[in-house]
Amino acid sequence: MIWILLVVLTVLGGTAAVRIATNERKKLPAATPKQLSGGGSDTTSLRERGIGEVRVDDIVTIDSKDYLCEGVINYDEDGHRWVAARCVDDKVVKWLVVGLERSGAHSTRLLEQDAETHITGYPPEALVVGELRYALDKRGTATCELRGDVGGLGDLKKDRPEGHVERCRWWLYSAPGDDTLVVEQWGSDYRVLRGNKVGDGVIELMQAS
Repeated sequence: MIWILLVVLTVLGGTAAVRIATNERKKLPAATPKQLSGGGSDTTSLRERGIGEVRVDDIVTIDSKDYLCEGVINYDEDGHRWVAARCVDDKVVKWLVVGLERSGAHSTRLLEQDAETHITGYPPEALVVGELRYALDKRGTATCELRGDVGGLGDLKKDRPEGHVERCRWWLYSAPGDDTLVVEQWGSDYRVLRGNKVGDGVIELMQAS
């Protein structure tokens, strides 16, 4: 009789333990997707962008000096894309051009608008500016999306929505060393951008919040 009583007590004890465990489990809050992720990281945080994805209001650091990106032109030529950012510090304006070449690593150019060099017709095969001779390297035509303050191209944006598109013909020139020059035709107007190719690490991007 004693062993039968022990068996009954064991069965009753096990049943009670299962009931208690079930009740406690019901009290636990349901886990959220963030809790289930394990790392607890916020997947909605901004992805870090490189200078080839610069946007209006980003801060561009050039040789330890900060510039505000006031305008951006996004170029598209048959699927090949590059960007030009108008970077301003007080009265100093620089154009950061990233990814113009189709082949090889995306080069970065730091240019300024050259108001002294005038193009009045179809650009020649070579341009001489000061003591430098620039030879034509590449040319093409791109569809361009204009955003923000694009300086002298502002008339193209007048009374038009942000991000509207324009057509632009372009000519890329090279000189010995890192000197480079870009001619762009917007409508009947030409502009000349002149400067240098720069290496990695010279320019840094702090993206706008």
